[in-house]
Amino acid sequence: MSVRIDAGDLHNRDRAISMAYSTVRRGGLVIVPTESQYAVVTDAFSARGTALLREYRGLGPQVPLTVLVPNANAVSGITASIPKIARELMECYWPGELTLLLSAGTTLAWDHPVGAPIAVRMPRHPYLLELLGTTGPLASSSAQPVGMPQITQNIDLDMCDVDLVSVLIAAGDLASGSGSTIIDCSGGEPKILREGALAPEGLIEFINSHELTHD
Repeated sequence: MSVRIDAGDLHNRDRAISMAYSTVRRGGLVIVPTESQYAVVTDAFSARGTALLREYRGLGPQVPLTVLVPNANAVSGITASIPKIARELMECYWPGELTLLLSAGTTLAWDHPVGAPIAVRMPRHPYLLELLGTTGPLASSSAQPVGMPQITQNIDLDMCDVDLVSVLIAAGDLASGSGSTIIDCSGGEPKILREGALAPEGLIEFINSHELTHD
């Protein structure tokens, strides 16, 4: 049975952060708000947690997980390399709704698909950023059960699987959006794989105006 906390109440905020921190540290699942929907997260370095997250979302081992980070500096701890263009995109668009695909490092405890890039993002939701500041990188997926629509409202949190989720952070109704834009920076030239909240024209202009080199 999960514990539900209203993070919109300032008196509950510290309690919510503390409970979420202790839960992910032991490999448990927490439902948290993001900019456009609720997400389920766990410690990115916990094999138990990421296995539980895959069970919750019905994801096979061949499906990469997204990793949320508290800042751009944390990316070097989970990736093999960071191209210069990726660093520049982080500096310009993070925190925000931009997900970058980068070559995966060897520090993650879960079975990341061999040869697949890792998806990383620094969110801008204040509660989630505060939590990430205490936990470090978190593996993430959308919070809705398999076959259900995205969860954007408090009332819809009732559909979450309380048998698998330990802590549920309610932060009010969220502004439903088009999700994050995804850019693959794991190979040579960056490629926009999914258009989202960021205007593609601006991104293309930004990429074309920067030199594509690796550090």
